Amino acid sequence: MIVIPNSVKLELKKPLGRVSYSMEEVKKLSRKKKIVTVGDICTLALLAIGVKPHLAVFDYRYMRKKLNAMLIGVLENTYKKRTTYGNKPGTLSIKLLCDAPQLLKKGGAVLINGEEDLTALAFILTAKKEHIVVYGQPKEGIVIVKPKNRIKTKIEKMLAATFSHKVK
Repeated sequence: MIVIPNSVKLELKKPLGRVSYSMEEVKKLSRKKKIVTVGDICTLALLAIGVKPHLAVFDYRYMRKKLNAMLIGVLENTYKKRTTYGNKPGTLSIKLLCDAPQLLKKGGAVLINGEEDLTALAFILTAKKEHIVVYGQPKEGIVIVKPKNRIKTKIEKMLAATFSHKVK
């Protein structure tokens, strides 16, 4: 696993894309792009307006609290098959990072045992032009990330900075 140092976590508190308050905007994008959601609430909000993300990443938690049974049921009924990965808080699973291109190609759902927040990095880094990655920005809205080279380079630099710290 890659342990993300506090300096990089601070940098990641800033959105990696454009902040929006409109799921309708994502709905419009879904007509031409494959939507990748990272986070239970983003995924559920899109499902509520009739958009099934191409790939949904969730951990059955919101703001570190377990979702209620009804919301977990919505995710489980929508995504009957889920690929499971472990991802401890404050880390990024190397296995998930390596598998991200195949997961993006296949679509479906990824259930994270641990914390899914930082997994957005893996999907933004490996996404193609046909993808849009959407994740929640607490108390601000949703972040819409178009996987352009500029943002991928920024993530690569952040991850490279982690290697001067502890890698397990």
